[in-house]
Amino acid sequence: MSKTLHFGLIGCGRIAARHASIMQQHGKLMAVCDIDEPRALSLAASYGARAFAHHEQMLQAMEGQLDVVAVCSPNGLHPIHSIHSLQHGCHVLCEKPMAFTLKDSEAMMETA
Repeated sequence: MSKTLHFGLIGCGRIAARHASIMQQHGKLMAVCDIDEPRALSLAASYGARAFAHHEQMLQAMEGQLDVVAVCSPNGLHPIHSIHSLQHGCHVLCEKPMAFTLKDSEAMMETA
């Protein structure tokens, strides 16, 4: 018996819709966040997910309920969003580029 994967999504821009669609094929999209609250609400409504305006708010509220978080935020935010998701016990799928600096990339890998 396979477990249903529960997904979270950080960043609700164009690529997020593609991720959300694929997530539904492999599990359930549980939560999304974006600083553009109407954008987050719209994507969440399409999938029956919860919407949040800040990634930490989402990670805290969904603690223990998410298996995987897809980081689809602007490139410069990938390290902090990935690291915080990892610290909350989630696996992370991060859009490219992973980070802009070796230091940030190493911090992400160390946390993982």
